Amino acid sequence: MPEEQLIDIKEVAETLGKSVESIRKYKNFGIIRVTDKRGNKDLFDRDEVLKIRERLRELRLKGLSLSQIADQLAIARQESMGGGVAATSGTAAQRDPDQPMRILIVDDEEEVRASMREYLESNGFAIVEAADGEEALAKAFTEKPDLLLLDLRLPKVDGYQVCQTLKGNPITSVIPIIMVTALNATPQKVKGIEHGADDYIEKPFDLEELLARIKMVMRRQQVA
Repeated sequence: MPEEQLIDIKEVAETLGKSVESIRKYKNFGIIRVTDKRGNKDLFDRDEVLKIRERLRELRLKGLSLSQIADQLAIARQESMGGGVAATSGTAAQRDPDQPMRILIVDDEEEVRASMREYLESNGFAIVEAADGEEALAKAFTEKPDLLLLDLRLPKVDGYQVCQTLKGNPITSVIPIIMVTALNATPQKVKGIEHGADDYIEKPFDLEELLARIKMVMRRQQVA
């Protein structure tokens, strides 16, 4: 893409008449997509930003939440590409079988992430990490994981909202989510499942049990 076609987050904010912080939230929810990166700097397609500007205003006037807006725009993008959502959404059907399965670990405790990362990498998985809910939402769209290990108690956006947002978006709805919780209470487990979680595991857990649950969820996904 030509260099002059790319704009940074400040220019996106000016184009849409929003704050930079609002644009970051739009990016995290997949409303606005990063086209390229220069170091740590996100760059966006000027034409795409202009295309969604009016549509975004219409959806905001309807009082829709950010996750609902993301759903509507994702569906519109799929339709504009000439295909149905079901044919192109998700990552499981598109994953190269020769590449390792990619797992997104979401936990605000670095030691917990490191423990899971080391064990799962030793078992052949590729690992991506996020330390809070906003980062998890962003990486679910940009990194295209095959599965999420999602802690419930997260800064910025809690695990329930992350799960509900991803399961409510046709682009990410098929990604399996295993909720990781230290809350040994049935209501929290039920709430997680109601928000779309595919399974859960309680802290502290045995890493072998975690691996078994990952394999079970992925087998279930393949059958579905």
